[in-house]
Amino acid sequence: MALIKKDPKTGKYFFVLDTGKDPLTGKRKQLRRRGFETKKEAQLALANLQVQVSESKAASLSRSVFHKYLDQWFESKKIKLKPSTIKNYEEHIRYNIIPYIGEVRMNEFNETIIQNFIRVLYKERGLAPATVKTTYGIVSEVLYKASRKGLVSGAILDDIVLPRMEKKLRVWTADQVASFLDAPKTILNLTRYFIGFNISLQTGMRMGEVLGLRWSDIDYENKMIFVRQTLSKVDQGNEYGLVAGGKTLSAMRCIYISESLVKSLKAHQQLIDKEKAIQQIYCDYDLVICTSSGNWVHPNNFRRAFKVTVDQLGIPKIRLHDLRHTHATFLLENKVNPKIIQERLGHKNVNITLNTYSHALPSMQVEAAGKFDGFFANGDQNCDS
Repeated sequence: MALIKKDPKTGKYFFVLDTGKDPLTGKRKQLRRRGFETKKEAQLALANLQVQVSESKAASLSRSVFHKYLDQWFESKKIKLKPSTIKNYEEHIRYNIIPYIGEVRMNEFNETIIQNFIRVLYKERGLAPATVKTTYGIVSEVLYKASRKGLVSGAILDDIVLPRMEKKLRVWTADQVASFLDAPKTILNLTRYFIGFNISLQTGMRMGEVLGLRWSDIDYENKMIFVRQTLSKVDQGNEYGLVAGGKTLSAMRCIYISESLVKSLKAHQQLIDKEKAIQQIYCDYDLVICTSSGNWVHPNNFRRAFKVTVDQLGIPKIRLHDLRHTHATFLLENKVNPKIIQERLGHKNVNITLNTYSHALPSMQVEAAGKFDGFFANGDQNCDS
């Protein structure tokens, strides 16, 4: 913004145009013009100068290298990102983006450069399709924003081909689930964290949600668990901490639980109460899953305990997160309404649920077709009679 003023000494008009901070150096810039006989001349000169500055900024940005524009974008993006997401973005930017296209000038970007970038990540680096997709998601968001400012053509993103993502969800059968839930009867020195695995299997809760669960979040009378807190990364390093809220707004939810899980939780709570009574120093975070001194459990230790438990039982090895998948698949196969499953899992919408667990749908479709056969067969018999 600039104000046109009259110099009392010379009687002529002048203005100072603040062009803002340089997007690359961060330094504030001002342009001064003086010596105008009339205010109208000064106004015309100011308007022309503003157009020149705007064009110059766009040209400067278009000639700048990608990583400088990326840095600028990321600083703005951080405002609405969780610490764990910021850390994830930083790793993708540092290892998967800057080494390959960081020095490309904005006005040089084209479809070939981007497609070759994806090929290098997938073929030469051997990154998983999901990782390539996430990395490209960052790049495409930056370039799309740049295209809205006229720095690149948005058309270069139209026909980009990404590696095919194969969804391979490993889930347990009903018999394997039963074997796992019987672990307290078959394993002598069962891990104290088993109750957490049980919760995940019977509710579909994410690991961070299970590790952040408090006793105050459980309603025994109505058999409900409220997801109100998670264990998440709390800074740009690898430090964890308890964070109010969930992964997304839809992750804040209540989940109905079985009577068997209620009994298991009450038995575990008795153990925790005994530990509180005998410990001289106890970190009382009110956590369901905690160490013997009450502190939260590191995700790596939780995963390790799960792996040991599965090995002891001799059932198929799956990831800890696959307990969530097993929960959803079991419900789908037992004809629970997908909308209910979406709400239990905390998905944003039911489409995410159906797309994620489409492997469980074919058998349901076969059954649905069979019901039509049965219905119309009975109809034909009724007509004949």
